[in-house]
Amino acid sequence: MKQVHDKFLWGSATAAYQCEGAWDEDGKGLGEWDVFNHNSSLNINQVDGDIASDFYHKYKEDIDLMAAGNQNTYRFSISWARIIPQGVGEVNQKGIDFYNHVIDYCLEKGITPNATLFHYDLPYELSQIGGWENREIIDAFDAYAKVCFENFGDRVKIWSTVNEPRYYAYCSYVVGNYPPNYKLDFNRFWNILYNLMLGSAKVVDTYRKLGMDGRIGIVHDNGNVELDPATKEKDAVRLRADVFYNRMVLDTSVFGKLPEELGEVLQDWGVDPSFVYQEDVPNFAKGKVDYIGLNVYNRQYVTDYSEGETEVFHNNRGKGSNSKEGIRIKHVFESSFDPHVKRNLWGREVYPKCMYNALMEIKEKYGDILVYIAENGHGQYETPDENGYVNDDNRIELCGDFIHYMLKAREEGVNVQGYYMWSTMDLYSWINGYEKRYGLVRIDFENDTKRIPKASYYWYKNLIAENRDI
Repeated sequence: MKQVHDKFLWGSATAAYQCEGAWDEDGKGLGEWDVFNHNSSLNINQVDGDIASDFYHKYKEDIDLMAAGNQNTYRFSISWARIIPQGVGEVNQKGIDFYNHVIDYCLEKGITPNATLFHYDLPYELSQIGGWENREIIDAFDAYAKVCFENFGDRVKIWSTVNEPRYYAYCSYVVGNYPPNYKLDFNRFWNILYNLMLGSAKVVDTYRKLGMDGRIGIVHDNGNVELDPATKEKDAVRLRADVFYNRMVLDTSVFGKLPEELGEVLQDWGVDPSFVYQEDVPNFAKGKVDYIGLNVYNRQYVTDYSEGETEVFHNNRGKGSNSKEGIRIKHVFESSFDPHVKRNLWGREVYPKCMYNALMEIKEKYGDILVYIAENGHGQYETPDENGYVNDDNRIELCGDFIHYMLKAREEGVNVQGYYMWSTMDLYSWINGYEKRYGLVRIDFENDTKRIPKASYYWYKNLIAENRDI
């Protein structure tokens, strides 16, 4: 396997639908999110990604800002519907051209491209045949990935198959806030997650069969499981939660096999396991990843199921809701709420030490596997000054703490070799819309998407300068 780089990767990240805009330009097909945002009453903030951050037209300006900010890598996703408008069949050359331009300009500016193949945005036509619930999608995904590898793989040396397969399945089939908006459907959740992992494995195998000389991995929304000390059935709760939150993705992609206890866990859930096929075993085995990308924001603090029906606690209304993020799964486990840990305006724990705990746990379970922190950041409401400048001290403080704990884990032997701030610029934050901002660079959405670097942009630039030789 070719050495991709010899220095720590410091960069930032985006996803296609969240930043590109140009939703129907140059032959791009309809995505599931295009249809959802244009037509669904469940689009609670009544905004869409039609223009988003307009990266499609302003990518050079954004890449220039990355380079000026000392970033040496950029993680982005490719829009499946921009490459293959119907999801299968004819390839859109103008889509290929766009990503070639982005990749070439990154390299011209000394920025290592890191490309994700699937980041939530399924072509609409594929959603109409059941999406990832339909095993036909696996071959379609593999065909799409092959087109990307053959067109971009000579220059892109870091690939991710799927971004956050667990969280995608969770929001789409349990929370119900992402299309296709099924609620508390755990049969579909486990089926979709299984197929996503099988699709990832198949694509990894294809990458190797093509003789590509880079690295290929998967990106996981890591939430290391921690038990409330009052938990009675500690072993059972930890197992159920860890397979649900982490091991279904990490065991399968790192070891090349499903968690040994999966059948037991599905039984606890009352889930029909008929989507698991013995014939898939060798395919998982051929799909072991070169690295894992971790999106680290929070831990999963859990305890015994107490009482009541299965329920999801989720807040997409920010300051308009007092809901705390969590879940209760009847007879399985439930979230616990630590009164000593602060929460953000969207009800999620703010607990930077989870970065250290998660990385040390990865080393303990999976050994010396290469790790990139594929996302880490802080969403907040922001008020610019009269010049459009944002002094985002809270983001600086919190992300500084996260990075401190990452470097501490690295010093203690974790093979973490990259960090990507979420996000490169302000963008469409899925169902949260545009008021929830993550960017190092402010986007003035009311003024032709003007770019204005924030205080955190300059802080990150200096932090990279101080740590460029680690």
